[in-house]
Amino acid sequence: MTLFVALILHIYQPPIQTPTILKQITRESYHPLIDLHLQKESAKITLNINGSLLELMEFYQDEKFLTGLKKLVERKQFDLLGSSCYHAILPLIPKEEILRQIDLNEKVHRKIIGDALYQPQGFWLPEMAYEYRVITPLVEKNYSWTILSSVACTNGELPDNYIPEVEDNFATFFRNDLLSNLISFSQPTVEEFYSELKGLKNPENEDYYVILALDGETFGHHVKGLIEDFLEPLYNKIETDQHVQLVTISQLQTIFTEKKKISPLPSSWSTSAEDLLQGVPFPLWADPTNRIHHLQKTIMNHTLFLIGLAQKNYNNKGNPTVEIKGRYQNARKWLDQGLHSCQLWWASGKPWYSSEMILKGLNQLILSASEALKVILWNNQDSQDKDNALRIFDEIFEAQKEMFLIV
Repeated sequence: MTLFVALILHIYQPPIQTPTILKQITRESYHPLIDLHLQKESAKITLNINGSLLELMEFYQDEKFLTGLKKLVERKQFDLLGSSCYHAILPLIPKEEILRQIDLNEKVHRKIIGDALYQPQGFWLPEMAYEYRVITPLVEKNYSWTILSSVACTNGELPDNYIPEVEDNFATFFRNDLLSNLISFSQPTVEEFYSELKGLKNPENEDYYVILALDGETFGHHVKGLIEDFLEPLYNKIETDQHVQLVTISQLQTIFTEKKKISPLPSSWSTSAEDLLQGVPFPLWADPTNRIHHLQKTIMNHTLFLIGLAQKNYNNKGNPTVEIKGRYQNARKWLDQGLHSCQLWWASGKPWYSSEMILKGLNQLILSASEALKVILWNNQDSQDKDNALRIFDEIFEAQKEMFLIV
């Protein structure tokens, strides 16, 4: 009998990340993680890398990372996930934008990783931000599972010997928050962690699984020495234990055949039980008491409205000029990137705050709205559309002014 251990690592950087910070994180975390897994062929993980980070690695021509990543996927040590390309918090955006973010992510992966290697079954919800309506686009895009925080589980105990399903043939696995956070925040010894990992059950007598999920940057960047002092020795210990086996999440669906329905709670992996009691499922990105969050969401939603009007105008008008075509494409690109979660996270102040990151994200949305407005006003005979667009843009401008005064 066996304890199956599934480790998910999530690595991501926003499109506005500075070269200096990216280089530091790559040196401290990404390269060492690649090196460790190239050396340790028995180690399997489930990996999410958002398209925005892949684009940055390609732009800066990090061949060490890209070559190593492809080799590990080819050796089936890394099982890649689908996700939102620019790490948008999916419950906060419309279904059409969720589908677009998924398509953009798949396009980037297929271009850089290759069609043959990129065959994801699972989907990473940025920040594990979940509400029921996000499942429909995932099913439409042929994903078969996602991973949620323990706080979302309504079954009393975490599933560990069956497949929890929110829909027929769509599983919602749950990470063990306690064990995952133990690694991130307590830095236990391997022996201490191994004892906690096995828990009260005996893998010699029964099959069960444990799911760990962490930011990949935890290893080496956030916590120095965590790769060589913890992760590698943990791999070595598992390798010598005949009753413990490393697997990918997708493998769990073939090992455990029993399925049970579950109704997870809207939440994220930063949501506490107290947050849920207060009706705030996404406290770091949509806190109703946070004025900056309110302004950010206003600007985001108004920009989405302008993009919708611009798209209607653009599609209904034949033979757009090169200038208008370029402006529409710029508007879409800036919005795609401007939906990233970091500007909201840095506004939370729980515990970190950065006016620089807030304003960088704001700038992307303002640029998108400005270009969309020009497309709408281009040769548009519908005065109501023009009036609506100008009114919405004025509201964006007023929100922007207040943002500058607050941050």
